[in-house]
Amino acid sequence: MTTADLARLPDRTVVLALEEVAHALTATEPLPVSGPGEALGVLDALFAAAGVDAPPFDSAGPDAARAVLARLAADEDSAPLTAPVLADPPADDQMSIVESADQIVVIGAVLAWLRLKVDFRFHRKDGANEVEFELSQKPPTAGYLQELAQIVRDFFQPPQV
Repeated sequence: MTTADLARLPDRTVVLALEEVAHALTATEPLPVSGPGEALGVLDALFAAAGVDAPPFDSAGPDAARAVLARLAADEDSAPLTAPVLADPPADDQMSIVESADQIVVIGAVLAWLRLKVDFRFHRKDGANEVEFELSQKPPTAGYLQELAQIVRDFFQPPQV
């Protein structure tokens, strides 16, 4: 499925497909966060470590879902799990759309993709949240974290053309 094909899918189908891919990415190893607050904490820590301003995560709707799904479809680490879902997108069998759930799906999928690129651990220490990033047994370079942060930022704030 091309990006143009993805653009033609209904918003709800895109979110459901993203949810299915995120579930597949985390099936063998769940994300190391226990809820949306911790998930946002990981993303905030990524942006802080990279020295990049965080985007407004409340924009994590269908457009962000499309951007994340397109990245997952093109990325060599996630494409094998994404292709079958996009070949036969899930049917929307719900009577209503819950937009707040879209944000949770998008952020969860972003974390699932991010974990393919860099290991991270989230934990509380002395009442504060801490996130550690590692890459191949050593800390990732600031340049690599900046690259990842920019990709994630673009999911929520596509570059203006």
